Amino acid sequence: MTLKILVPIDVEEPRSWSAVLPELRQHAKGNKVELSVVTVVPDLGTVIAQAAQAAPLASALPADLKERALAVARDRLENLVQTDEFGTIQKVARSGTIYCEILHTAEELSSDLIVLMSHLPDFGDYLLGPNAAKIVRHARCSVLVVRPK
Repeated sequence: MTLKILVPIDVEEPRSWSAVLPELRQHAKGNKVELSVVTVVPDLGTVIAQAAQAAPLASALPADLKERALAVARDRLENLVQTDEFGTIQKVARSGTIYCEILHTAEELSSDLIVLMSHLPDFGDYLLGPNAAKIVRHARCSVLVVRPK
Protein backbone atom coordinates (compact mmCIF):
# COMPACT_ATOMS: atom_id res chain seq x y z
CA MET A 1 0.00 0.00 0.00
CA THR A 2 1.24 3.49 -0.84
CA LEU A 3 0.49 6.19 1.71
CA LYS A 4 0.46 9.71 0.27
CA ILE A 5 1.45 12.19 2.97
CA LEU A 6 1.43 15.98 2.72
CA VAL A 7 3.44 18.09 5.18
CA PRO A 8 2.76 21.85 5.20
CA ILE A 9 5.79 23.83 6.36
CA ASP A 10 6.76 27.44 6.81
CA VAL A 11 10.22 27.77 5.26
CA GLU A 12 10.94 30.68 7.61
CA GLU A 13 10.08 28.77 10.79
CA PRO A 14 11.88 25.49 11.63
CA ARG A 15 9.38 24.80 14.43
CA SER A 16 6.72 24.24 11.75
CA TRP A 17 8.32 20.91 10.82
CA SER A 18 10.89 20.01 13.50
CA ALA A 19 8.86 17.29 15.24
CA VAL A 20 7.14 15.95 12.13
CA LEU A 21 9.81 13.49 10.90
CA PRO A 22 9.61 11.11 13.91
CA GLU A 23 5.82 11.00 13.53
CA LEU A 24 6.15 10.31 9.81
CA ARG A 25 8.48 7.40 10.50
CA GLN A 26 6.00 5.93 12.98
CA HIS A 27 3.03 6.18 10.60
CA ALA A 28 5.00 5.00 7.59
CA LYS A 29 5.95 1.63 9.10
CA GLY A 30 4.91 -1.15 6.77
CA ASN A 31 3.81 1.23 4.03
CA LYS A 32 5.37 2.65 0.94
CA VAL A 33 5.25 6.44 1.37
CA GLU A 34 4.97 9.22 -1.20
CA LEU A 35 5.92 12.34 0.72
CA SER A 36 5.09 15.86 -0.42
CA VAL A 37 5.77 19.16 1.31
CA VAL A 38 3.98 22.42 0.65
CA THR A 39 4.77 25.97 1.64
CA VAL A 40 2.40 28.85 1.07
CA VAL A 41 3.28 32.49 0.56
CA PRO A 42 0.38 34.42 2.11
CA ASP A 43 -1.92 36.28 -0.24
CA LEU A 44 0.13 39.40 -0.93
CA GLY A 45 -2.79 41.33 -2.44
CA THR A 46 -4.36 41.68 0.98
CA VAL A 47 -1.05 42.51 2.63
CA ILE A 48 -0.28 45.18 0.01
CA ALA A 49 -3.78 46.69 0.27
CA GLN A 50 -3.49 46.93 4.06
CA ALA A 51 -0.01 48.43 3.78
CA ALA A 52 -1.20 50.98 1.20
CA GLN A 53 -3.86 52.20 3.63
CA ALA A 54 -1.31 52.47 6.43
CA ALA A 55 1.48 54.03 4.39
CA PRO A 56 1.11 55.54 0.92
CA LEU A 57 4.67 54.48 0.10
CA ALA A 58 3.49 50.87 -0.03
CA SER A 59 2.08 51.59 -3.48
CA ALA A 60 5.70 51.78 -4.63
CA LEU A 61 6.14 48.03 -4.07
CA PRO A 62 7.31 46.18 -7.19
CA ALA A 63 4.61 44.80 -9.47
CA ASP A 64 6.29 41.38 -9.52
CA LEU A 65 6.45 41.08 -5.71
CA LYS A 66 4.24 37.98 -5.64
CA GLU A 67 6.36 36.15 -8.22
CA ARG A 68 9.57 37.10 -6.43
CA ALA A 69 8.23 35.98 -3.04
CA LEU A 70 7.13 32.68 -4.57
CA ALA A 71 10.57 32.18 -6.17
CA VAL A 72 12.25 32.76 -2.80
CA ALA A 73 9.87 30.27 -1.15
CA ARG A 74 10.65 27.67 -3.85
CA ASP A 75 14.40 28.14 -3.39
CA ARG A 76 14.18 27.83 0.40
CA LEU A 77 11.95 24.77 0.12
CA GLU A 78 14.40 23.17 -2.30
CA ASN A 79 17.32 23.83 0.08
CA LEU A 80 15.46 22.63 3.18
CA VAL A 81 13.94 19.44 1.84
CA GLN A 82 16.28 16.80 0.47
CA THR A 83 15.74 13.20 -0.53
CA ASP A 84 15.74 11.00 2.59
CA GLU A 85 14.53 7.59 3.70
CA PHE A 86 11.17 8.34 2.09
CA GLY A 87 12.81 8.68 -1.32
CA THR A 88 12.21 11.64 -3.57
CA ILE A 89 10.06 14.26 -1.90
CA GLN A 90 7.70 16.32 -4.03
CA LYS A 91 7.98 20.04 -3.23
CA VAL A 92 5.13 22.49 -3.83
CA ALA A 93 5.18 26.26 -3.34
CA ARG A 94 1.93 28.19 -3.66
CA SER A 95 0.60 31.66 -3.08
CA GLY A 96 -2.78 32.50 -1.64
CA THR A 97 -4.85 31.85 1.44
CA ILE A 98 -2.78 29.44 3.49
CA TYR A 99 -5.37 26.88 4.57
CA CYS A 100 -7.10 26.95 1.16
CA GLU A 101 -3.86 26.28 -0.69
CA ILE A 102 -2.92 23.43 1.66
CA LEU A 103 -6.35 21.83 1.23
CA HIS A 104 -6.19 22.35 -2.54
CA THR A 105 -2.74 20.74 -2.66
CA ALA A 106 -3.94 17.77 -0.61
CA GLU A 107 -6.84 17.27 -3.01
CA GLU A 108 -4.66 17.72 -6.08
CA LEU A 109 -2.13 15.15 -4.84
CA SER A 110 -4.81 12.74 -3.56
CA SER A 111 -3.18 12.83 -0.13
CA ASP A 112 -4.19 10.20 2.41
CA LEU A 113 -2.79 12.15 5.35
CA ILE A 114 -1.80 15.72 6.19
CA VAL A 115 0.77 16.02 8.99
CA LEU A 116 1.24 19.44 10.58
CA MET A 117 2.58 20.94 13.77
CA SER A 118 0.21 22.29 16.38
CA HIS A 119 0.14 25.90 17.48
CA LEU A 120 2.34 26.99 20.35
CA PRO A 121 1.17 29.97 22.40
CA ASP A 122 4.37 31.88 21.62
CA PHE A 123 4.37 31.05 17.92
CA GLY A 124 4.25 33.99 15.59
CA ASP A 125 4.00 31.49 12.75
CA TYR A 126 1.29 32.32 10.23
CA LEU A 127 0.98 28.70 9.07
CA LEU A 128 -0.46 27.33 12.30
CA GLY A 129 -3.21 28.35 14.69
CA PRO A 130 -6.40 29.31 12.86
CA ASN A 131 -5.09 27.78 9.62
CA ALA A 132 -4.45 24.42 11.28
CA ALA A 133 -7.96 24.45 12.74
CA LYS A 134 -9.48 25.10 9.32
CA ILE A 135 -7.37 22.35 7.76
CA VAL A 136 -8.54 19.86 10.40
CA ARG A 137 -12.19 20.83 9.88
CA HIS A 138 -12.22 20.88 6.09
CA ALA A 139 -9.70 18.28 4.91
CA ARG A 140 -11.12 15.33 3.00
CA CYS A 141 -8.32 13.12 4.27
CA SER A 142 -7.01 12.33 7.73
CA VAL A 143 -5.02 15.04 9.52
CA LEU A 144 -2.37 14.35 12.13
CA VAL A 145 -1.59 17.29 14.37
CA VAL A 146 1.84 16.86 15.95
CA ARG A 147 2.28 18.37 19.40
CA PRO A 148 5.72 19.72 20.27
CA LYS A 149 7.41 17.84 23.06
